[in-house]
Amino acid sequence: MRLTFGALFKVIGIITVVLSIAMVPPVLVCVYYGEHHAAAGLFHAIWVGIIAGMALFLLLHHIRKAATVRDGYLLLAGLWIAASVFGAFPYYFADVLTNPIDAFFESASGFSTTGATVFDDVEAVPKGILLWRSMTSWIGGFGILAFAIALMPSLGVNGTSVAEPDNPSVKIDSITPKVQRIFVGIFAGYLLMTFIEVLLLCIGGMGLYDSVIHALGTVSTGGFSNYNDGIMHYNGIFIRVVIVFFMIVAGTNFTMFYSFSRRGLKAFTEDTEFIAYWATMILAFALIFAVLYFTVTGWSHTGEAANAAFMAVSMVTTTGFVSDNYDLWPAFTQMILIMLMVIGGCSSSTSSGNKVVRIVVLGKLVLHGLQTRLHPNVIKPVKLNRKDVPADTVSAVSNHMFLFVIVLFVGAFVMALENIDMMDCFTATVSLMNNVGPGFGRIGIGGEFYSFNIFTKAVMSFIMIAGRLEFYTILLLFTPGFWRAN
Repeated sequence: MRLTFGALFKVIGIITVVLSIAMVPPVLVCVYYGEHHAAAGLFHAIWVGIIAGMALFLLLHHIRKAATVRDGYLLLAGLWIAASVFGAFPYYFADVLTNPIDAFFESASGFSTTGATVFDDVEAVPKGILLWRSMTSWIGGFGILAFAIALMPSLGVNGTSVAEPDNPSVKIDSITPKVQRIFVGIFAGYLLMTFIEVLLLCIGGMGLYDSVIHALGTVSTGGFSNYNDGIMHYNGIFIRVVIVFFMIVAGTNFTMFYSFSRRGLKAFTEDTEFIAYWATMILAFALIFAVLYFTVTGWSHTGEAANAAFMAVSMVTTTGFVSDNYDLWPAFTQMILIMLMVIGGCSSSTSSGNKVVRIVVLGKLVLHGLQTRLHPNVIKPVKLNRKDVPADTVSAVSNHMFLFVIVLFVGAFVMALENIDMMDCFTATVSLMNNVGPGFGRIGIGGEFYSFNIFTKAVMSFIMIAGRLEFYTILLLFTPGFWRAN
């Protein structure tokens, strides 16, 4: 059976039209602020997208959607790459990024909810373009939720099936009424979260435009800001508390909110991943604060506690907002931040990373291996939420972590071609793979991604997309067997 390219391009046509319509608010913002050249660039992208998208849809409207697992991989990868390509048009047409690879990097960073940027001065970029950039991360955040709930479990590339054995994952060729209701509910919740955060940030002293930008960056865990110093531009504790709260919610498994409507608080208190998620944040906060308390002089303890909490949540949810210059922190606290980047948030959340549930399963697998050495005749399966984890799921978790290490070294080797510090190579790759954004050293706060060469930026872009889609989805496209007919 050959891959259904027609179905892919049909869906790409629909997505292109939707993204074109989504560019209307940024156009209005450009007009409001007198950014006429940027408005013209956005308008150019809109009519190109609508014409191309409608042409694809009308030509291919008779084709049924993809029905095989292999088609599902192609659809998932194709949509994110196509969205990143089309999302780059406004940057290019508005002349804010004149190199197509730079524009693609910025767009891929948005749709993958990474938050890295090639702009060396964000505050000089037209406000309408920055709104579009934040909208790409918001759209990408909800898009990954939709696929995580409906498609990814069927493909075996998401932790959802591990965290929620009863989760309504579906066949690729069918979306049940139950899943449709969950989609609508989650979208309504996602929209409501954004609106409430905008309102609270406005109450905290942010202007409406700034509130929208930072709310979009929070609920999507994208971390985009319209200031060079990001959240540090605001010193108010209320604003930071609001952002921390919504980062935690965004990093939680969204299907659990649906379960909450049926099971109450037990949906959270009996979920191993949720408990481990909170334990990770609390432990990280305690260790960071303790180190800062005993090693740093001249800082207020209240400030240290606030920064420790903010950075722990920001890194484990892979949002990438920064409340303090952590490059000046002790090495031990920096290692904690790196570990949080690697762990990531919960499955079926807008967070990226390896996901807490995979780390839990991997830890249980290690303990299982130790017990097997002591008692080789005892058969004891790995359990999660009091249920046996299937052997193929445990194997998939192990394979994912092994693949993570391979991509990490490959990415670091590519970075090394830039002749930068070795640790910068690894931390930059960890940050991009896990869609965090900031790293350390050269790509720390306000990272100098603009200074890398075109080849490195292109590789970085695909690393971000691969990390967002959990590696296999992108890497399978480079295997000869994927393209052969069965």
